[in-house]
Amino acid sequence: MANVGLITYHASQNQGSFLQAYATQQAITRLGHQCTVIDFSLPMQQYAYQVWKPLRSPKDVLKNIFALAHYRDYTGRYRNFVETQRTLLHMTAEHYSDPAQLQAFADTFDVVVAGSDQIWNTSAWDYDDAYLLNFVGNHTKKVSYASSMGGHILDKQSDMTLAQHYQALLSDFASIAVREQDAVRYLQPLVRQQVQQVVDPTLLLTSAEYDAIAAPRMIDEPYIFYYAIDAIDRNAAAARAVQRFAARLGLPVYVMWTGNRSYGLKKYGFRLVDVTADPREYISLIKHADHVLSASFHGTAFSVIYRKPFHVVRGVNPDGTLNMDNRLSSLLALAQLEARQLFADRTSDNNWLDDVDMSVIDYDTVYAHLMPEIQRSRAYLAKALEV
Repeated sequence: MANVGLITYHASQNQGSFLQAYATQQAITRLGHQCTVIDFSLPMQQYAYQVWKPLRSPKDVLKNIFALAHYRDYTGRYRNFVETQRTLLHMTAEHYSDPAQLQAFADTFDVVVAGSDQIWNTSAWDYDDAYLLNFVGNHTKKVSYASSMGGHILDKQSDMTLAQHYQALLSDFASIAVREQDAVRYLQPLVRQQVQQVVDPTLLLTSAEYDAIAAPRMIDEPYIFYYAIDAIDRNAAAARAVQRFAARLGLPVYVMWTGNRSYGLKKYGFRLVDVTADPREYISLIKHADHVLSASFHGTAFSVIYRKPFHVVRGVNPDGTLNMDNRLSSLLALAQLEARQLFADRTSDNNWLDDVDMSVIDYDTVYAHLMPEIQRSRAYLAKALEV
């Protein structure tokens, strides 16, 4: 049994970020190892999720006024997320916000894993070289699992300084696995190790394993669960697509709060569930839904895990192009479910819904495609953790 440390974006008050951290921890534990999440997050990440903002700009005043107007919702949600993290994650006893503090872990663990999410996206506002394990000592094995470099890493191939940065910090990794094929193409010329693509860690666990932490059913009637990003209310075409789809099915639409703009979804007739809902309730909402509409990767991933009828809502970017997360397109392609999409830019066509694939999903066939990749990813992780 190895003593494993895991560093990732576990503290983001975001359903997907938390669940990928939980799934990675559980996958490591299932392999017979002890796994401890290093409770590290930068002050700027903490600022993004705290209820009351320190007054650094006029915007912070407005944010605090809005928070005061929704005091119970905001404080309840924050409290529930923190409690979920403390209950479901095995974390270090201390919280660390200064990368220099992580030197204490230089040789504490047998293996340190750089986990999933966009922890290797150097353009991210909450990035730090700690996520490339610059604090880990020479006697500790360094590995990664499904680390992401963001969706535009290939656009940065001409940046030699950035390439040398990755090359230097990854040179002593024992095993490297990333989440997207673009990251494989970017990194492989830079490092001696074979760079592998693995599935998102949430796909490593089964629905039965998620049932163990899921909240009880929250909605008594049949419903559509629509999970969208914070700014989805800006995309009126996507909201109208959901409206029309729900009217066809004759079901109400329930949405989850993901930020201030989620309140704007009410004007489309969508019902906002308890704002304080945490990841356990997120799982429940998908598990018990009659249909899931999602504009996010993890909304789709959990639909597949729970074998739900679902469609991906393709929103429209400001320039008129269709928006699509490359993780999401990869998952749909792997599962051969590319037809399960609602194209928001086509809703002006009166016959739009006639072209939407409403067939019953054959999940036995879906998993025939997915399971080899899931098993390969589990095998990679098992091998990477050997000491």
